[in-house]
Amino acid sequence: MEPLRPTDPEHLGPYRPVARLGAGGMGEVFLARDDQQRTVAVKVIRPELAANRDFRIRFRREVDAARAVSGRYTATVVDADPDGPVPWLATAHILGPTLADAVEEHGPLPPKSVLALGAGLAEALIAVHSAGLVHRDLKPSNVLLSAEGPRVIDFGIVRATDGYELTLSGVLLGSPRYMCPEHATGDPMGPEGDVFCLGSVLAFAATGNAPFDGSSAATLLYQVVHGTPDLTGVPDPLDTIIELCLDKSPTARPTPDRVSAACAPGGTDALDWEGWLPEPVAASISRQAADLMDLDLGPGPIADVVEREPARATTGRTAATGVRSDPRATVQQLVTERPSPHRVVFPEAPSPGQQPGRSPDPVTHRARRSARPRPSRRTVLAAAALGVVTLGSGVAALLGEPKERTESAPKPTGPAPKPLWVYRGDPLVEAPAVFYKDTALLKSQSGALFCLGLADGTSPRWIYRGISQSPTPPLLVSGDVVALGTGATVLGVDPVTGIERFSLDFGEDFRFDTLLGGFNDQRVTISGLRFSRPEGSQGSATSTNVVLNTDLRERRADVIPISEEDIGLDLKPVMASRRFIYMDGLHRLTARGTASTGDVLWRRPMNSDSDARSAPVVLGGTVFAVDSELIAVDVESGAVRWRVKEEKGGFASVAATAGTVYCTTRSPHGVQAFDAADGTRRWFRRTPRLDLGNALVAGGGAVFVTAARNRDGFYAIDAQKGELLWNFTDGQDAGINDWQLACDSDGPLIAQHFNKVYALPIPRP
Repeated sequence: MEPLRPTDPEHLGPYRPVARLGAGGMGEVFLARDDQQRTVAVKVIRPELAANRDFRIRFRREVDAARAVSGRYTATVVDADPDGPVPWLATAHILGPTLADAVEEHGPLPPKSVLALGAGLAEALIAVHSAGLVHRDLKPSNVLLSAEGPRVIDFGIVRATDGYELTLSGVLLGSPRYMCPEHATGDPMGPEGDVFCLGSVLAFAATGNAPFDGSSAATLLYQVVHGTPDLTGVPDPLDTIIELCLDKSPTARPTPDRVSAACAPGGTDALDWEGWLPEPVAASISRQAADLMDLDLGPGPIADVVEREPARATTGRTAATGVRSDPRATVQQLVTERPSPHRVVFPEAPSPGQQPGRSPDPVTHRARRSARPRPSRRTVLAAAALGVVTLGSGVAALLGEPKERTESAPKPTGPAPKPLWVYRGDPLVEAPAVFYKDTALLKSQSGALFCLGLADGTSPRWIYRGISQSPTPPLLVSGDVVALGTGATVLGVDPVTGIERFSLDFGEDFRFDTLLGGFNDQRVTISGLRFSRPEGSQGSATSTNVVLNTDLRERRADVIPISEEDIGLDLKPVMASRRFIYMDGLHRLTARGTASTGDVLWRRPMNSDSDARSAPVVLGGTVFAVDSELIAVDVESGAVRWRVKEEKGGFASVAATAGTVYCTTRSPHGVQAFDAADGTRRWFRRTPRLDLGNALVAGGGAVFVTAARNRDGFYAIDAQKGELLWNFTDGQDAGINDWQLACDSDGPLIAQHFNKVYALPIPRP
């Protein structure tokens, strides 16, 4: 939760925004109140999307679907205006983090909590399916963890079970990591698909990882459709419950009734919701409640910010007879019992002295007794404009890191430089800029490739439309800017004018996903899918992950074989000396030839304490790669030149320039510098928490690393001395849209953030 900004709306229908709850690619969410002192969460659609007719239809259907669903484990719709100039949807405000945020901040949930979560989410799916709908996007960020149980939110891509749905041409709606197989292949998805998604969500809650991995869409979809889920670390009986939910066959999956019964044998009403969450997560909810006390909520009891919970419901089944107390004993029911075709729900009368639909809450009573003065909205806006928070003596600690961590966190030695220029446009693809002479080449999510001048990039020099949304940068090959089009198309564009030079379509047997790199003046390497269709059959095609050596002049694509352990991985290779070098599925640094045989030229095993993989880099004739150790290997022979072991959690990413290798570290978060010739450590700089999944960037006289929280921007570190120089941020939380950084030897640093591009001067040695 953050203070309002001067540009935020004064009113949304009858509601007055008082704080910001979050933002993403589709819109923003505000905490707001109306004249009757009701506190709600208002989802507001971005103006550029509101202008799109198809998107308005989708949003109107989201509103209708959310209104149709009622139940204890979903967020109740209060009001909406899908047809207004600025479409919005108001729901009951629920105190609590998303499952995604809770696991990221505090780690996986204990088995007791995951079982309770499974029961609650299964009950939510029962409510959704009873309304004749399929959710289709159940994922950790769409699950809120309240003190009284989980809540399912966001009905943006629901589908009516009568078969009606809105699709966007060329767009697969949903989250690939949590899709079900039938959704991934484009087949009709019924209620059984939501159960598959539920299994993936529970696996994430129990381990902190989705059961299917791979950062590119193609590899993820392949794993969802064909792969075996990774349930390492999931305890019994959760592993059995999740395995049954993740069955590839929809008809073999249990119904939500069965999942609920397996997770909560005595029924959800018998669960101890009072203590269902681990202490750190429960404490975060209490902090959220305290934060609300410091906001300008106006007159009226703060109690209204707590969710107005609908009357609890109990099912037609009884827990009085034959109910087993051990979840392990009920797992077999998921397989053997036939589901009842109907489920009867009876509303429970409120207890004496309790308002209907409201449950007593200790936070509510504490808040009612508070008489602390609250700042005016003018004060909040002024504080936001100045970049400072003046909301009361306890707020800074509540919104920031724990005191002991704050005191030990290093501070930059100076202020961040002012941008040389800022470009504002369509939302950008999460891929770093590519430099051509005095320009930067970037991609937008709308399918545009565009060129910005490094001296003044406030407006594009040219725009080429029609590329794919592949999250990889374009390539410069033989004087052309090469990018992927839709399907299996490769495009070439003049880097000076933006005029198309060639368009190669490799046919319906392929679907290209990622440009992996170029290795001479006419060839690029691409990953994607290859389809096999039975001869004369009109049925569904089977697909296999492939890496393709694509000859742009000869218009030929040769398949480079990859090993079984590499199927579905985000390979992140580097191209050097006609070699395709990457970290394979067994954590070996591997070099393959780029000929059609794809022979393994050498392999070097690496010590690994993590499932994460980062891209290797090449400097001179040496390739550098990180895992639990940093290894330097001769590109040609594969001989190890030196290696350095990191004792405290390993390295996360690597960059190399000007005779120095830089690595981010996991514990503590920081950056280390090594001599590229012999591995001698030059310096270590501890940093605030970093986004370790994002690559570090080195150039000029600095190293740049992104912060763990999107709104905290990125840090610059002196490349020679290791000093933490400055922290740059625009204060925006762009949801899943991470910062993307790129620099070359002469120009400025190009930093991308959702729909903005900043050019910043680089410190010089």
